[in-house]
Amino acid sequence: MPQSLRLLLLLLLIFGFSFRAQAQRIILDGEGDVIIRRQPVDPFADPPATQKDGKEEEAEVGKDEPLSAQISAHILKLAKAEREKRLKFMQVVIDDVVRLCELNEEQQDQLVLAAKGAAERSMKDWHEQAERYFRTRLDGADSDAAKEMLDGMGNVKFGGNRSEEEGESLELWKDTLSVVLNEGQIARYEEVLEQRHLDRIDAFSRMSISTLDGYLRLTPDQKQDLGKLVHQAAVDYLDDVQRYWGDYFEKGTLMSLANANEDEVLKEILTEKQFERLQSATSNFDHFWETKKRNRRAEEKDAERRNKEAKEEQPEDENPKLN
Repeated sequence: MPQSLRLLLLLLLIFGFSFRAQAQRIILDGEGDVIIRRQPVDPFADPPATQKDGKEEEAEVGKDEPLSAQISAHILKLAKAEREKRLKFMQVVIDDVVRLCELNEEQQDQLVLAAKGAAERSMKDWHEQAERYFRTRLDGADSDAAKEMLDGMGNVKFGGNRSEEEGESLELWKDTLSVVLNEGQIARYEEVLEQRHLDRIDAFSRMSISTLDGYLRLTPDQKQDLGKLVHQAAVDYLDDVQRYWGDYFEKGTLMSLANANEDEVLKEILTEKQFERLQSATSNFDHFWETKKRNRRAEEKDAERRNKEAKEEQPEDENPKLN
């Protein structure tokens, strides 16, 4: 497919999704669906000179509105702030690409359009989680008290601690980069991203083993052996750890990286007292790592089953010897 046609299809997809996203659905109790349409706005543009003071905006849906309408209005208000946060992050990503790849003005404009679409599309899971959270907790509540209950819930966070970065990982954004950038620019950008990822893994694993060494008083041999396990755990699970706990890591979080390994493996390196001390200090993180180990065991078992089935399906002698 010609590059110009691919770009046109991507832009149509972005525009189509962005305009559809302006239609917000509110479900009124027993009254069917009501669609509220808003004019599309430029998320990267400067804010208007005059804005509502907040009291007027809250007054649009008051206590007398049906419960479902109040919930929907509350979700829309939270979604606006979440969308702006994701758009700001995508602008950071665009600035990064521009600096590294020396984009021309046309390329920059194309990336801005793609960033809007990626940020909007990344909100899908957020909306689903918000709907489920608020409607479950207010199920059967009195509509007169709904506003106070919603305000009392505060600003609930959905989608993990790095949710604002989801737009960068979407195929829509990656496909746009492959169309807008030339081969040299793509190679340059991917090289930098890969090095950043490796630097994060190295830094996190070094912090982890240093913390473990100070807490467990490892011998040089123990530190070397445990360091290899911790580094591999960072390779496999660092992204999951950051999504789960964010970017702030206290001592227990850093040391818990060792628990990505089975107990028997750790016991081969640590003394009994060291192992017990580690388990006691990282017990708050057991659920996370037990889930990871259980999933890994299941994957390994499934791989063994597939390999066994593949061997059984092979002919006994594919290359018979000739007499």
